[in-house]
Amino acid sequence: MNWINLIKYSSVQLRKLDDQGVPCGFGSGCLLDFKGGRLLLTVFHVAQKSSKWSAQIKFDDETQKIEVLFLNEFSYLAGFSEDEKMIKDVEFSFHPVHPDFKSFYHNRNWKGETLELKERPVFTVSDIGEPNKNTLYGFSGDIKPTLFPDLNAFETTQHIYHGLRFDRVENDVLYFKLPENHPGHEMFQGCSGAPIIGEDGKVVSLVSGGCDNTNEIFGCNLAKCIRTLDYFLE
Repeated sequence: MNWINLIKYSSVQLRKLDDQGVPCGFGSGCLLDFKGGRLLLTVFHVAQKSSKWSAQIKFDDETQKIEVLFLNEFSYLAGFSEDEKMIKDVEFSFHPVHPDFKSFYHNRNWKGETLELKERPVFTVSDIGEPNKNTLYGFSGDIKPTLFPDLNAFETTQHIYHGLRFDRVENDVLYFKLPENHPGHEMFQGCSGAPIIGEDGKVVSLVSGGCDNTNEIFGCNLAKCIRTLDYFLE
């Protein structure tokens, strides 16, 4: 799979549901096969120790509803602050799913017709890498959610961002420079947790946030997070 398609298809869509089952929060994640199991990865500020999230699988034409996997609370990591005087949450969360769980990229038009249906890739530990300043990076996510209460439906717009360059690491946070001026945070809302993937196919981070003043996107040090999991999980 080429780089742009890997970016396009890899981001699993997460939906937070209110008490009426209506989406009230949007985020992203990715799948990782790890030590004989399968994990759904995202960032801490998306999961927020909540059990009201679901992972979107695909639209079911027979029931005319979106098929989802309802999730329990995500697990997360914590570490010492820079001054080692307090414990803080790491911007990384994970949730075990069934080893054969699948999610699909399902693009449908306003008529409800399927334009494209493709199974999302599942990463392995060998796909996790360290960032490189000579490599271009990218990510994708569903943005601009619009609810249609009368139709019990919603729509989103997928956006693919590529051409980012790794800039630096600060306090285990990876910073990437955007190739153009920051378009505003509303253009990234829904991308949090999406995998940041290099031209070499290596996943180096999960989107956590950005700064329009410095024209940056930042995310967790995914390789370090996976090493921590490898140490603590049998």
